[in-house]
Amino acid sequence: MKKINVVLTVVLAAVSAFLLWLWYWLGFNQVDQPLDLIVSIVWWAVIVIGVIAVVKTEQKRQHQIRTMFVSDGQFYNSETGLRSVAPGATATASIAGALANLEYGFSKANEPDLKDANNPIEYKWVVRTDTFKPAEAGSQTGAQGDAQPAAEGQPESQETWEGEVVEVATGTTKPFASREELAAIIG
Repeated sequence: MKKINVVLTVVLAAVSAFLLWLWYWLGFNQVDQPLDLIVSIVWWAVIVIGVIAVVKTEQKRQHQIRTMFVSDGQFYNSETGLRSVAPGATATASIAGALANLEYGFSKANEPDLKDANNPIEYKWVVRTDTFKPAEAGSQTGAQGDAQPAAEGQPESQETWEGEVVEVATGTTKPFASREELAAIIG
């Protein structure tokens, strides 16, 4: 969740609590007895529903941003745009690097023209990442995407990468639960 969403929620909850306290302090609860409780309950329900809606929407948006469209030697992401796989690196390692550097901003990169005669792109896979947590400083990734052992005295942290791959030609969906499983599917 973005900081502005958290700050806005905290401000709304604080203002709501203050107004509820003011309502009772000024004695308005003596005037219309059942109405103040109903208004308060409805207002707090609106705040809770708003928080839930924002969290769900943000999770869905981030999931969409983590989606990668992969072709031979290239991949497209809505935040990073069209990127080439680095020479000597695997598509899996390049995608992991792009995922680790996502900012989840609100700007979108231009989609490549799939029918461009000079640079035709034919996507083979769509990689939908549900969960991605790169390995911490304890384990480092080499150029090929292979995990190197942690330096002495540093704790080792495992990478978490789960999602699914859709083969564009057939529509077949294959789940994966690690970098190795993804590499076995897309190379």
